Amino acid sequence: MTPRYENRFDVRFTEKSPIGTIPVATLCRYLLEVADDHAYQLGVDFESMFRRGMTWALLRVWMEIPENLSSFSEIVVSTWSTAREGLYVYRDYALSSHGETVARATSQWVVLDKTTRKPIRPPEFMNTLYEKLYGDTPPERLKVAFTRWNQIDPACYPHRSQRDILVRRSDTDLNGHTNTAAYIEFMEEAIPLEWYQRRHIRYFELHCLAESFEGDELLSLVEISSDEREMIHTLVRKKDNTTIAKGKSLWQ
Repeated sequence: MTPRYENRFDVRFTEKSPIGTIPVATLCRYLLEVADDHAYQLGVDFESMFRRGMTWALLRVWMEIPENLSSFSEIVVSTWSTAREGLYVYRDYALSSHGETVARATSQWVVLDKTTRKPIRPPEFMNTLYEKLYGDTPPERLKVAFTRWNQIDPACYPHRSQRDILVRRSDTDLNGHTNTAAYIEFMEEAIPLEWYQRRHIRYFELHCLAESFEGDELLSLVEISSDEREMIHTLVRKKDNTTIAKGKSLWQ
């Protein structure tokens, strides 16, 4: 049982985009994979939580996107648990290539009652686990300012692009709902391909607001700022017009 865990990921040919870069959704899958591996080592992975009548739900992901993604043949992702604040549990990450840290990321999770699907406070056994890992000096989480969506001025994002999405079975996870990386993939689908040919994405933030399931029809909407440096991403479930996820990306 270690406080920090890492995995090396070989970048496969089939994971690259049409312009040769690594999609943001693929980077998110690396984060989720190493997080689950570490959680398994700690005894708090999804299947272990299921046996206790609980499960995890990922609420937010904040990711720096490395430069020169098309040149990477491998990425090492390190992860560690950080702060617990009320209902929220945080996990941070570092992405490195050839021994150099190239990006950071953080994620915000909640524990759900598996039957009611309602958030519950992290159970006492997690407090014991954290004490074994860190003693009296748990690591501070990466301090980031998550976007406040009600403060976004739509007038600043006059350009739009959209794509219809059907949630496939392969987009769902052990919880039976659409997984986080698929949400990012759906958002990327609405970004015009030519955008990647003249801009470089440097940051992506995702906020999961509601569940979606196999067979759901979604609308992926991108709103682009007038200076073409920011995008606001929205996923809407068509049958009830529910916003199920919001995102933000920064470009240079």
